[in-house]
Amino acid sequence: MTICRRVLMINNKFNLVLKKFMSKKSQFLMAILSIATTMTVTYFISRAGTLNPTMAPGDTMHTLDDIYCRITGCTPTAYGLDSPGAVGATMRSLEDIYDAVDTLASGIDYSLQKNQIWDDWKGSAVATSASLSLAYTATVDQNLEEGTWASTTDTNLTSTTVASGVVKRDERTGLYWSDCYSAAVDGTCDTRTNSFTLNGVVDDADDGLDAEDGQAVDFCEALALDADGDGTDETDWYLPSQKELMQAYINGAANNIPSPASNFWSSTENYGNASSAWYVYLAGGYTYSTTKTVANYARCVRR
Repeated sequence: MTICRRVLMINNKFNLVLKKFMSKKSQFLMAILSIATTMTVTYFISRAGTLNPTMAPGDTMHTLDDIYCRITGCTPTAYGLDSPGAVGATMRSLEDIYDAVDTLASGIDYSLQKNQIWDDWKGSAVATSASLSLAYTATVDQNLEEGTWASTTDTNLTSTTVASGVVKRDERTGLYWSDCYSAAVDGTCDTRTNSFTLNGVVDDADDGLDAEDGQAVDFCEALALDADGDGTDETDWYLPSQKELMQAYINGAANNIPSPASNFWSSTENYGNASSAWYVYLAGGYTYSTTKTVANYARCVRR
């Protein structure tokens, strides 16, 4: 009996020691696991970059707003170190970008142009008497085959030779269109000759085009006009090419830009005759080339 009690006592003590040992071992293992987890998290954070940048985004860094505006053509907001915490009117979320990419990927539906039974002065309509009457009497683009055009107005036209400060943006192409050239800035359009030469350097530092000199090209090169309503004049205007003018007509320039019913000079030379260049009648889409010394109208474009 006494021996049994002693054996039992020894067994109990052994179990206590074993439990203590296992507890310390478990604590030791937990400590090692905690240290390993901390080191792993620290490593990935260091690889991802600091959570508190020491400088504003540089030329090789881009915000979500930069990406969104790259897709849609808007002007991104310049952020410093401190930005608003919540997504606001000048910030973009990943959802905004997703929606913009989805819209971009869907492309432009030109199928409705089959219903353009009159020119843009009378609109387009489906073949029902009611819709035909509406399109004709109200001069509407009933089928929305034209593009969407945004509008802004520069009210500070100091030394600016345009008929008005109205700027139209073709949402399909992203191009901004100025009003026509005006010597007196009195709301009327005045003509310009277009005696440019081709310098053989596309996208040069002068105007971004191959065409240099001539009254129409020089007018656009010198133009300083606020295109997006941010209060800052843009100076990267240029004389549009023939196809840019033609695309503007296709997208509805006749019903959306000021004073379209004139021949407007392009920066596109006639390939067979260096003394001639192309112009486009924006109210009807007609295009023809003529001698550069002829006086036509001019308006500018920017991207």
